[in-house]
Amino acid sequence: MIKIGLIDYYFDNWHTNYYPGFLREVVKSDGCDADIVAAYAYHESPTELKNADWCEQQNIRLCGSARELIDSVDAVMVMAADNAEWKEEVLSEALTCGKPVFVDKTFAPDPETGRRFFDTAKSHGTPIFSSSAQRYCASILDYLQREKRTTRFMSTVGPHDLSNYAVHQFEPIVAVMGTGVQRVKSFAVGEKVTQLILDYGDGRLASFTQTPNPWAEFNFMVSDGERGERLDSSDFYHNTMRAILAFFKTGIPPVPEAETMEILGLIAAAKEARQHPDEWRPFSI
Repeated sequence: MIKIGLIDYYFDNWHTNYYPGFLREVVKSDGCDADIVAAYAYHESPTELKNADWCEQQNIRLCGSARELIDSVDAVMVMAADNAEWKEEVLSEALTCGKPVFVDKTFAPDPETGRRFFDTAKSHGTPIFSSSAQRYCASILDYLQREKRTTRFMSTVGPHDLSNYAVHQFEPIVAVMGTGVQRVKSFAVGEKVTQLILDYGDGRLASFTQTPNPWAEFNFMVSDGERGERLDSSDFYHNTMRAILAFFKTGIPPVPEAETMEILGLIAAAKEARQHPDEWRPFSI
């Protein structure tokens, strides 16, 4: 059995509450031999549920330290999904463990930190995989199998703000269009709305619109220049678990480092471009 350990800043948050169940559902449906058997949180939850009680509810053993967890498992899931600024702390031990480590979105708070994380992991032989679950929408996986990156244009729409939800739009763009964005422009559409154009420099373009309204569901449109289709945002959590389990089994990251770094760069570029609306800003990693 693949013994998995889960590390978070604190438990009793949405992702950590649901990911063990999603993973166990896939283990059962797909006949895998794996489970989350141990967990460690660097802090107690701000909610009333203590770490020990959370672990008891999830039927997971609570460890006294990250090192104890790492020594007792075959692979590690690092969470802190909505707070990239906490990744420095929650990844500190995992990066040097030499075992497969999945890092929930967003991988790092900025490209410089992300590069350092990858370099540290490489120096210790630690395979790293990070992704937004939106990459694994069934419609996107099907489209990639059919089209093999013939896309000339992609548009994305999504909710919330750049700090923790931009990854959910940039991840599909990079998954479908690949890396290589050359310049970025933001339009002056309001203090809380972000609208961007990403120019690949070879005729390919992507657009990104983000509104703080939570009802603005994720929506992806793609075109090869002559025909187009909508890719819906659905059926992604179980597919994400399958990708994680395959990674834990093989140690081979399904998302290239270059793509994760491009996504981090695009998030930073979007924040910078908003300060200079209606101007093309050069992009590089």
